[in-house]
This record gives sequence, structure tokens and C-alpha cells, in this order.
Amino acid sequence: MLMIAISSAAPSSDPTGVLIFLAALGAAAICIGARWAFNLRGAVDATLARRRAALELRGQRTGDLSLADTDSVGPGFFKYLGGVIAVAGLALLALSLFLVTD
Repeated sequence: MLMIAISSAAPSSDPTGVLIFLAALGAAAICIGARWAFNLRGAVDATLARRRAALELRGQRTGDLSLADTDSVGPGFFKYLGGVIAVAGLALLALSLFLVTD
């Protein structure tokens, strides 16, 4: 006969590792989001330059040079995305701090 044993969680389980992970993830999101939102050290400009270079390379490989002419994503998109990421990081950090005090 085959018995499946399910171990139940201890009533005093401590989620410290998860809370530290949430706090670290929130702090990282705040840093990266702020870099993009406020264009610190030219983060948005560097991202756009890398994107443009990748499109040019892809255009050269495929023979379609019109790929590099598209300018659909501008700096405003990356600044908006950075703001969203920074706010989400603040929410994660606040959630982890709220759960620590609970």
C-alpha cells in the first residue's frame, strides 16, 4: 500500500527569506526605475542607442534597411516605463516592510 504523507507547515513558520527577497527586489526596481525615469547618467539615451544599433544590425542581416528608419519608441516611453517600475518597487518595499511589522 502506498501512503502519501503531507507535511503541514509549522504554526510558527518564519517568512524572513521571502521578506528579504521582496525588499531586495523592491530596492532594485526603485534604482532601475529611477535611472530610466530621470535619465540618470544617460540611461534612456544609452538604451535608445543600443536599440537603434540592434535594429541596424538586424536590417543588415535581413537586407531590409528600412528597419533602422523606424522611430516608434521615443525617450518618453522609457521615462514612463521607468516611473511605473519605480512606483512598483516602492509598493514591493512597502509591502515587505508592512509584513515585517505584522
